[in-house]
Amino acid sequence: TDELGKKRRMTQFILRPHGNLTIDGQISKDLQTSCLEILRTDFDKYTTTAIEQAKQEIEECIKSILEKLAKEQQKHLTERFQSLSMQAFLHDTLIEYISTEDKRAKEFIIDVLIDRLNFQNISTEKAILNEAIKLIPNLNASTSALITFMMLRQQMVNPSISFMLELFFKQLSPIVDIAYNIKTIDIEYIIQRNATMNISGFYPIDTFENHLLKQYDLFFRQKIDRRFLEDFKSIHPEIMNAVNDMGSCMFCTSHEEDTLSFTEVNSDLFYKKLKVREQEYLIPLIEEFKKEMPPFTATEVRNYFCNLNKNWEQVFNLLNSSTLTRLSLSILGLYIGTKIIGKLTHSSPLSISNFNKYIQI
Repeated sequence: TDELGKKRRMTQFILRPHGNLTIDGQISKDLQTSCLEILRTDFDKYTTTAIEQAKQEIEECIKSILEKLAKEQQKHLTERFQSLSMQAFLHDTLIEYISTEDKRAKEFIIDVLIDRLNFQNISTEKAILNEAIKLIPNLNASTSALITFMMLRQQMVNPSISFMLELFFKQLSPIVDIAYNIKTIDIEYIIQRNATMNISGFYPIDTFENHLLKQYDLFFRQKIDRRFLEDFKSIHPEIMNAVNDMGSCMFCTSHEEDTLSFTEVNSDLFYKKLKVREQEYLIPLIEEFKKEMPPFTATEVRNYFCNLNKNWEQVFNLLNSSTLTRLSLSILGLYIGTKIIGKLTHSSPLSISNFNKYIQI
């Protein structure tokens, strides 16, 4: 109003006087009243704007939920919104959704709600999801990256063919690039929010290099000259038999280097597949091949990653630090970690009910 505009100008004049100015008690009271009126007007204006924005965000969130249910052919789950517990969870979801400005966090929040719809009865999974919906909006780039790195140490990735594993590691570059930003306070925060658990006993977690060498023992090996295979298959032609549903053999070739590597990344998983296919006879031959393809050293594993992105050096330093070798992710941390990795690499997140499986890409 015109009257409020006059008060605002008068207040500005009094607060920025030129020269000496004496204000008596009545003027002081009038000034305080004017300031409060101005502040109240501004407060009401900004609150109204925020309320309108919140309404838009809520509509956007509900629309995204329904679109995701339709896309994943889970429209039948909408009937579960009639339960009071689900409405309470939806309430928390909407609050967390409008409180974060991070687009990826908003996507995670919707994913958590969809997961929650799949659990009707009282269960531990529901309790974990209740915690996740409150933690995810409060994770920043550093804490999200930290959880992801710890996830890599606890879970295995199983690609359909080995060269996809390198692509997977390259897709993690956006978070690898911020590894140097992770500080002690980030570690303390995820501990405080129950995303981790302490490792008890005398022995800490093994180094990240050794974890990689164990989980990907067929991948982190020296390549072998193609001529060795030619000589070997002249004695054992069965070594070239198809070992998967794609009809391919167990070797990848590098035409540039004229060398060979395995199509599989883990011996144990590979041998299980062979047993299902009734091809156990190939296992002794593979073991013979492995003798000619020695595994990488720990230094060679680290160098491999640093050649992909120099910032992997900090990831190794971080995971091998005395603090993190005594920490592992809790179920809550694993759940959040698999969601982050899924978004970055377009892989299928692990089920909250079973984190003993590997990540399939």
